[in-house]
Amino acid sequence: MEKSLIVCLIISLNNHIMRQALLIFAFLPYLLSAQAENTEGRAFQFNGGLIGGATVSQIHGDGIGGFNKVGFNLGATIEIGRRGKKNIQLGIAYNQKGSKKPPNPPEDYDTWKYRFTYIDIPITMSYSYKIFDILVGLQPSILLAAEEDFYGVAWDPTGLPIKKYDLGAVLGIRTVYGNHSHLFARVTQSILAIAPRPETPTGTPRWNNRMLNMTVEVGVSYMFSQLDN
Repeated sequence: MEKSLIVCLIISLNNHIMRQALLIFAFLPYLLSAQAENTEGRAFQFNGGLIGGATVSQIHGDGIGGFNKVGFNLGATIEIGRRGKKNIQLGIAYNQKGSKKPPNPPEDYDTWKYRFTYIDIPITMSYSYKIFDILVGLQPSILLAAEEDFYGVAWDPTGLPIKKYDLGAVLGIRTVYGNHSHLFARVTQSILAIAPRPETPTGTPRWNNRMLNMTVEVGVSYMFSQLDN
């Protein structure tokens, strides 16, 4: 009973976070060029923009290894900071994760894949170092769909007990490209398991341990206001 109550509270909290994030980004156009005055004058700034790129992923606990699943990510971001070496980024993005077992001929022609689609809400801090920024942060995520394709025919809802939320760590790097854009690369990994260990000690061929999302993402962000180089 207590465990069920805790799970319900966690899900409710994640839904609340999701609603708040969507509310913030609903007002994104009004924040794009907003600047807050302080005693130093125009030192505290907001800048909004769009992000997009490719996601390659794998799942710890699916019985295979390798970043073989290819998807995409697309969303929006707000950057908050002073004219210095540290900024904060708040984002929201549609992201396709999962895993894929590629065929290995001539002995093994078997192939299958998982596709887990999330709304990610990355919250990071950037630290400037020469021409690069180092990005470090956390990423709550809300699961939109968990699907599997074992026969190469169609995506079906998975039978795995995938949780409706995820919490991951983010580590990345970016560099300025032009007056409005960054090129970025980042890795993410679940901190909390998205599925528990299977009840049987050996598990199944496609689920043999607690599951964690792991991604490598590359892409570009376009900011509506000009960047301070």
